[in-house]
Amino acid sequence: MALDFLPGYDHTTTLLEDILYPHMVKKSGSLLPIQVVDFKVCAHAIHNFSEAAMSLAEDNENKFRAIVRAMWAYRLNRGPDMLPQMDFVSLVVDDLKGDMGPDLESASYDGKGYWRHIEAFKLGMGEYKGGRSSKPSVFPIIEEEGYKYLASPGSTFHYIAKPFYEADDLAGKVCRLKREALRCTPLAQRYVLLVTVDGDWQGLAKDDDGIIWCNTGPWFPRVRSEREVCDYYLRKNGLHMKTARETYTTKVEIGDSGDGLAPGSPLRFFDLYEEDSEWGWQEKDTKFLLNVLNSNTPSNRNDHLESAKSFLLRSGFFLPQCNVASDEEKNAFFEKASADRKSKLNPELKGLNKKYCMGIEDQSQFQICKRLALRDDDLRVKIKKNSGILKSPPEDMTPEEKSALAAEVKNDRFLRSGIKAQLEKFLVE
Repeated sequence: MALDFLPGYDHTTTLLEDILYPHMVKKSGSLLPIQVVDFKVCAHAIHNFSEAAMSLAEDNENKFRAIVRAMWAYRLNRGPDMLPQMDFVSLVVDDLKGDMGPDLESASYDGKGYWRHIEAFKLGMGEYKGGRSSKPSVFPIIEEEGYKYLASPGSTFHYIAKPFYEADDLAGKVCRLKREALRCTPLAQRYVLLVTVDGDWQGLAKDDDGIIWCNTGPWFPRVRSEREVCDYYLRKNGLHMKTARETYTTKVEIGDSGDGLAPGSPLRFFDLYEEDSEWGWQEKDTKFLLNVLNSNTPSNRNDHLESAKSFLLRSGFFLPQCNVASDEEKNAFFEKASADRKSKLNPELKGLNKKYCMGIEDQSQFQICKRLALRDDDLRVKIKKNSGILKSPPEDMTPEEKSALAAEVKNDRFLRSGIKAQLEKFLVE
């Protein structure tokens, strides 16, 4: 792909959300970005404001619904709130459970589910997503108002749900179509922004194809290319990944407790990158998606955005979005991320020795401290072992051997005290 979707930057000191938009405009020109919006995630984001909305509505359901409807209109037409307001083509993707039928009804607690319920049942695995808590009482109202807005005559958002498929599967299909698109098509030349808080979608990020994960939550970095995704898993789990897609092979090893998938579960349960061999797509569904993904008519309506904004503020409510991050918050993130990154890259540093070295910014001085710390740890282990032998010597140990070992322990303790003195200097500095 000739189009360079990402600007040159250092992700350890710069947030992609702060520099992406101008680059998008420059590289894509008149082609609008595609925003793939996770409906359920958006509904949960709105639910976060539901208690305040119910209080403002004074428990009046009609007033509550009006506020919820305005929040839907605002969030959908605003787009990712960590980026400047822009026009975009939006595809809202949704989960849709299917009816299991009598032979498979025990695959799910209510007889309805997704294809992963069926495949897990066939393999004798535990129930897919089993044990999840029920949704909050007002959640159905929030979903209903979202569906009403999407289906309203004035709405220009595209929506798709497919029986037995989750929004994850639909996002995966969009990204496959993007990766496979001919260079001459609009889809190949435009950005795809994955608007969700679902970490599983991070594995779909692809720098060469302009597929970028946009976090609807407040956690940095909110916009993630492959480099941010790989760095996230390094800082969080100490995993060394070269591509975002490796999140799926990693999950085979560690499992996904949130979905009820144990370590060792088949890759197909996690992998959104490739199409499942048994649960594929019909031509009509693919055609619908391609028509949307190659179109360039804005989905967002500024009049709806301004109307919703005006209504919410006039009602004494606030805008349902994350606050703009301050420089202090960003700097605090970079500082913590740097410490977490260094810690995961140096797992052999432990205890007080870790404390001695981790605050050193100069790389050459850090390496000196690290060598001293590891030497100190080796001596500590050696001294403990030999002291144990001296305390309970073997029957065949001669007095000369015992004396030599005691001298060795004494010398090692002397060496270690010298190393400790050098390490303590790093802590003072």
